[in-house]
Amino acid sequence: MVDLSELFGEGWCVTLTQLAPAQALERMGVRDVTDVDDGVQLATERPEADGMQPEVLLLGRGLRDGWSLIVELEGPLGWVGMDRAVLEALSAGGRAAACAFEDPNQLMGHVAVDGQVVCELDAITGRLPYAAADTEQTVGNLLSLGFSRGDEPTGLVVAADAAGRVVLALRAVTGVELQEEDFDGPWLGGLSAAGR
Repeated sequence: MVDLSELFGEGWCVTLTQLAPAQALERMGVRDVTDVDDGVQLATERPEADGMQPEVLLLGRGLRDGWSLIVELEGPLGWVGMDRAVLEALSAGGRAAACAFEDPNQLMGHVAVDGQVVCELDAITGRLPYAAADTEQTVGNLLSLGFSRGDEPTGLVVAADAAGRVVLALRAVTGVELQEEDFDGPWLGGLSAAGR
């Protein structure tokens, strides 16, 4: 299991969707999707080189079982993947999408199913603050890990640190266990102003 905070430091957003990478990037506001050889390196260098920018670099690639991974490392104006309208678009038509981000003092995730955000989670506290129906499979999967609706978290959630909780939650919702090699090599990418 990958540690996203160790991999990217403080300030990242990852999104998993059942759309193809190019289609997901387009729904996230990327106008010109192109091949990017070493996208994570480029995304890491871009904020340092250019400072505050009106658009962010989004990177996407296909994963296992029809899932795509979208990464953004620039969030000075908010995270594109965490925008409710973006998550609703990524999950429309009976699909699911899950997103997580880390900012200073925040480590959150959102889950959308069939065009609707069904839950939010706070990985630091291990709680699900957004009240969705208990019948939702995605919410049930998160509760079975030990995420809580108000009580103290239990089970695997207690055993994991906050960054590990995010990866556990993404796996519970999507079935995808992120690995470090999922972030190596070429990507599709482009600039987006969505969610701003």
